[in-house]
Formats: sequence, C-alpha cells, structure tokens
Amino acid sequence: MGNTVSQSAERPNIILILIDGLGRDSVSSYGAKQATPNIDRLANAGVRYETAWSMPACVSSQATVLTGQYPFRHGWTEHHEVTKLGGVGLNWEQFTTVAKRLSDGGYQTAIGGHWQINDLKKQPNALQRHGFRESCVWDQSGEKESRTRGSTVGAQLLVNGKREKAAHGAERINSFLIDFTRRNRNQPFFIFYPMLLDRPAHGKAKRNEKKSLSDKMNQHANNVKRVDLLVRNLIDAVDTSGLREKTVILLAGKNPPSIGKTQEKEHEAASNDRISDQRVHVPLIVRAVGITHGERVSHDLIDFSDFYPTFLELADLQTPGHVVFDGRSFAPSLRGSEDPYQKRNWIYSQLGKTRMIRDWQHLIDTHGSFHDLQKDPLQQKRVSPLDKIAPGRRQRLQMILDRFPEDSQHPR
Repeated sequence: MGNTVSQSAERPNIILILIDGLGRDSVSSYGAKQATPNIDRLANAGVRYETAWSMPACVSSQATVLTGQYPFRHGWTEHHEVTKLGGVGLNWEQFTTVAKRLSDGGYQTAIGGHWQINDLKKQPNALQRHGFRESCVWDQSGEKESRTRGSTVGAQLLVNGKREKAAHGAERINSFLIDFTRRNRNQPFFIFYPMLLDRPAHGKAKRNEKKSLSDKMNQHANNVKRVDLLVRNLIDAVDTSGLREKTVILLAGKNPPSIGKTQEKEHEAASNDRISDQRVHVPLIVRAVGITHGERVSHDLIDFSDFYPTFLELADLQTPGHVVFDGRSFAPSLRGSEDPYQKRNWIYSQLGKTRMIRDWQHLIDTHGSFHDLQKDPLQQKRVSPLDKIAPGRRQRLQMILDRFPEDSQHPR
C-alpha cells in the first residue's frame, strides 16, 4: 500500500458507528422481531457479518478500535472511565490512533458521541492530539455529581472544545455529524461515531427501584428504535449529498444487554471476569457500494482490532512504522475474496485477566472452558468425548491463547 495523498479523490469516506448495548437479537436483519429498517438498509446494500467480536467492556472496545491493539497491549483490560475514575488516559505519545493516521494521510476527521479514555477537562486538546480535527462529545467531566448524574438529557457537550448545553445530546451530536459530512463532501473524511443515546437521570428513587425484565426489554426496544432513526438521518445525509458510492459505512454493536431469556445465564456469567461468546458476539454490517455487492452474508471472523488496518487499506495508507497491530484488514473480505490466507482463522476478546479465543466452531478461555459453539452456543455443556475432532482443535486454540500475556503492558 502506498501513501498517496494525491489520490484522495479516489479514496472512500469512512464512517464507523458503534452502538452500546446493540446485540444481534436487536436487529431485524439478524432475525429480531423488532423492525430496524434503516440498519437493514445498510445490510441490504452491503455485507452482514455473522461472527464479529467486540471486547466485553465499553471503554476497552473503544480503545481497541482506536489503536488496533488488544487490551493487554493498550491497557484497558476492564471498563475504566478516566473521566470518573482518574488515570493518565490514552497517551498520544505512545499510541497513534486510526484517526491520527487518517488525518495525517489527508482525511478530514470527526468524532461524535462518547469519549471516556481521556479527561478533557484536564487534557482539553486530547481529541486533537488523537487526530480528530472536529468533535462533538458528551462532556462527562462537566456533569455535576448529583441527581442528574448519568443523564444525557440536557447534556453538556464539548463542541470543538467549547461547552454547549443541549436539550437532547444524541440529536445534537447527530446533527453535528450530518453537517460535517455536507461540509466535507469534496474531500475524504473519517467519522468515528460511538453513539450517545439520551437516557433519564438517576435520582435516588430510580437508583433504588428494581426494574422488571419486561421494563428493561421495553426500554431497550425504545433505544433500538431511536438508534435506527439516528442511523437513518446519517445515511440520508450521505446519500443526498451524492456520497453513497464514495462512502463506506460500518455499523457495529458492542456490549449486548443482558436481557431476554437467552441472556439471563449470560448476565450471571458476566461477573468475576467470566466472559463468553454471547457477551461479545455483536452485529457488524458494512455498506461499501463501490467495493462490495449488497445483500451478502459473510461468516468471516472479525474482531474490533481489525477496523484500524482495514481503514488504512481502504485509504491506501501505510501502517505507522512504530505501530504493532493485533488486527488484520478485512478489506479482502469486503471485496469478496475466498482466499483463506487473506482472512483470520481465530478472534480474541479479553476482560481483566480472562482471555478468550474462538474459531468458526470452538471456543477456549483461560479458565479452561472449551465449547462447541455450533452445538452449544450458550456454553452450557462439555464437549463430547466421542468428538474425535475436538482434541486437536482444543490444542491448536490453546497454543494460540498461550501467546498472549496475562498482565497489561500499559497500565492506565
């Protein structure tokens, strides 16, 4: 790949939408009963991936996307919000984010939504140092620790470094990104959209109130409906600006909610650093009209470390010399390649000291669990001793898992 900025007119715009709490059972193109017509628009014109993994924790997922590295390497092995819990944050001297690399390569860049891996009150230029030329993010450092804690209704935002009170933070961020796409229609751009969703404040009564499973499911259904509308707004902005064939839109869920009968067991397993396929197995849909044909379903293995190298390949940019990637580009997969040497044969996830990998059929973790996900997707049974293939698969996966260190190389 050559670093040819002069070819910028040929390079695609890239939009990555990450949605907290969106599982595969929330998206109708994956079989959900609830309609998500606008997310389905992306699937109908693109590729729907059946086997994609996030990290189990929100912030570690975001750090993995931005660095192309696994949690043991970037330090966010657990959910740690610097804005609330303190810490050094993501160091731009140590980590070159995908936004920084794309910005240096001639892309206009923007972020809209959550940013929890630097305290922007203490490091007001962190987003710029990480490569985002424009930004509209929830200013958590500006929220009062009171009954309004956690509320994004009437949220305080940082819009290109200036504080702004917004009646509805999700709407304001969505409008900001739409404006960004229209202003930059004549040059390649990158949008990182870890979507912010409005939610009510946590007053004392509400904190102490236990919601029924039905209430949780209703609230989740409303969130999914809202997500679908925000996605529609951004798709329409791209398409009406004449950018449909020039823009790659990727939409992924992260940290699926533990609601519904199939996930009650998973909710229990989420404690004590125990993770499973159900907790990190997320929807991933990519619309890349100029690259791939629509209505395609892929079983290629993808994890969140793969976004960074994929974006560099799409942008025709080289990897920064000092960067070590754990991810692998899935641009060949988007193009429909059937060459197994261009694809992964395992994916990885981590929470705390628990590490876990899987291939197309089997999963193993550092607690000694080994499961056949085709026969036992909820990981409730031991693999049959009569399965003659399983021992060899287990040995192979264990050898791969043993490559990864237990402790973080970069504590936060």
